[in-house]
Amino acid sequence: MLLHIQVFLVSETGDLYFHFRDNLLSDMSDKVRIFLDLLAMLVLFSVYGGLLFHFRDNLMSEIPTWARIFLVLWILLVFSVHVGLLVFFRQNFMLVYRVEEDSGVESVLLPFKTSLRLPKEIQVTWTNNSDRIIHKAQGSSCGLLRLEEQDFQYADRTEMDKTFTLGDLSLILKNPTDRDTDSYTCTVSKKSGKILVKKKVLLNVKAGPDSLIIAIDFGSGFSSYAFNVKPREEGGETQIKRWSNGLGLDTPKTPTCILFDEHEEFMKFGYEAKTEFNEMREGEAEKYYFFDNVNIAIQGKDTSKQTIKAANDKSMKVLKVFTEVLRFLKDDALKTIRSHPEGGEFTVFDFTWVLTVPELLKDFCKKFIIEAATQAGLVTDDTKDKLMFVLESEAALTWCLKLQSDGFITQNHSRDSQDQPAGAAEPDTSCNDPVGSQEAVQFTVEPEETKVLLETQRDGKRYLVVDCGDKNIHFTVNEVLEGGAMKKLHNDSMYNLGGKHVKRKFKNSLREIFSYEVWNEYEKKFPNEVQKMMYDFTRLKHLGEDVQISCPGNLVMLAQKQKEIKTFFDSVEGASWDDGSIRISREKLKSFYNESLQGITKKLREILDKNLNIGFIVLVGGFAESQILRQHITDQFGPQYKVLCPLRPQEAILKGAVELGRNPNLVESQRKHPAWFKCLS
Repeated sequence: MLLHIQVFLVSETGDLYFHFRDNLLSDMSDKVRIFLDLLAMLVLFSVYGGLLFHFRDNLMSEIPTWARIFLVLWILLVFSVHVGLLVFFRQNFMLVYRVEEDSGVESVLLPFKTSLRLPKEIQVTWTNNSDRIIHKAQGSSCGLLRLEEQDFQYADRTEMDKTFTLGDLSLILKNPTDRDTDSYTCTVSKKSGKILVKKKVLLNVKAGPDSLIIAIDFGSGFSSYAFNVKPREEGGETQIKRWSNGLGLDTPKTPTCILFDEHEEFMKFGYEAKTEFNEMREGEAEKYYFFDNVNIAIQGKDTSKQTIKAANDKSMKVLKVFTEVLRFLKDDALKTIRSHPEGGEFTVFDFTWVLTVPELLKDFCKKFIIEAATQAGLVTDDTKDKLMFVLESEAALTWCLKLQSDGFITQNHSRDSQDQPAGAAEPDTSCNDPVGSQEAVQFTVEPEETKVLLETQRDGKRYLVVDCGDKNIHFTVNEVLEGGAMKKLHNDSMYNLGGKHVKRKFKNSLREIFSYEVWNEYEKKFPNEVQKMMYDFTRLKHLGEDVQISCPGNLVMLAQKQKEIKTFFDSVEGASWDDGSIRISREKLKSFYNESLQGITKKLREILDKNLNIGFIVLVGGFAESQILRQHITDQFGPQYKVLCPLRPQEAILKGAVELGRNPNLVESQRKHPAWFKCLS
């Protein structure tokens, strides 16, 4: 028992001492290091020796003297051996330093000093976590180090003291960027290959304005990613991935749908997953796991056993589903970048990964996301500092503050006004797949109205950001502080009244027109055709005018089994049959929005009545592409507040996330723990 107590006390105290010496006094000279080691050992012997003799004199007084002497000597011998092994092990194999530096500095030092007596003909090899050789040097008989080998990416960027006999094997890494954030290992070995000493250094280089960024927006309804691989001075622009839905339309996001086989192995994601699952026969589909509009709600801190239900009521672990979504987006992003004209031979470790998160994300949810991102291969245990979280509202506002006045949609309150259809792309900021699939877009622009009087570069302005998503609407009040950083003042949410609610209203109207019997049979037999009708409606509902939806032949066939197709529309107000198409009047279209608009208006008034001195209402998100929504908000609040919406509101969060990845200082500086936007290792 006494031995166990001694060993435990020595281990804990020794570990604390070496951690202090190695991490806080890494630049000390060898003489100081040796003096401190001897002093520490003397203190350890004095303290624990005193405890030992106190124990001997008070608890072993009846034991013969010779037995007590023998026991004490034996314990001191074991104690000495243990301390010696502890010192040797810590000194030679367990040394880990942490170094943090800002991007843009001239150089950073990866420290390594040893008190071991080193032979002249040694080999010193610095490698990173991917086993790339950063700097490999060979010692000569004259006691000097000579560079022999290194990876081409580090050519002319490393330097070591050629005179190593004093035990200084530190490495200077020049012009570090966040791409250099990694774990580095220095291995010192004899000519024979026998390892003499090893040491690991964890380097974290904070993201800078020229960092390589991939931002992922993982939403319950739609997901996508954006990236930037060019420094600002080279004219680099943020690129948005374009997703083809197989129906002649490409969009900046794809549905958050994922398909697994019967063995829970990943198959497809997004539009492809939804299409393939819809084409399966009913019996075949029962074998698979299909998750449509993935909405992962983490319940409690123990996420290891939590599950999520698939479309056929089968369940999978939520961590598995979340991980595979991130893995797909990561792999697809790297593939897209490598095939892009501005791309190159990048690896996953070259990027800072930025994940957008909602305002109310709990700390244990962040830990869950970090675990999923690690399992998905975005980061490793040693490179978690390259994973960042950004709040969706701050990302969107960051992008809007960057825009010029002509970067916003003009609302002219005219029925003939036309906005871009969903999925329209900016040629210079979108990565299109397939090439040439983007549609031409015309905007009605009046010069006087493009002068939005932003004044966004002035400090102290307050903005109410309304994130109009496919499912939910989020409201956040942010104040722009001195220097451009943002401070959150208020946030609120409204659930299940986003763009998906409007689509549900449209589908219900089709069910009422064609009767429940006809529509339910059609939906069951031809799910892909229903999907196409919903895509067409999503694209057209943003225009705010009379729309025509092509009616598939199979729906016509099923309807005419009961009666003439035109007669289905006789008693329907606002909808008519028009030679193979269903015509929806503007007023009928607006009725699909009524519930959502009333809810948004009510919530906005509640927030604005709090007297938060708000000057601007900023609309972002895919639902904000709707002219009906924008015009309603402008009509209700335009006289008192400036209502702004960027040209492509669905892309604002992703593009802003890239900006925050390059400039994390734009987030409120008073946040002591940047866990809201940057995970801690």
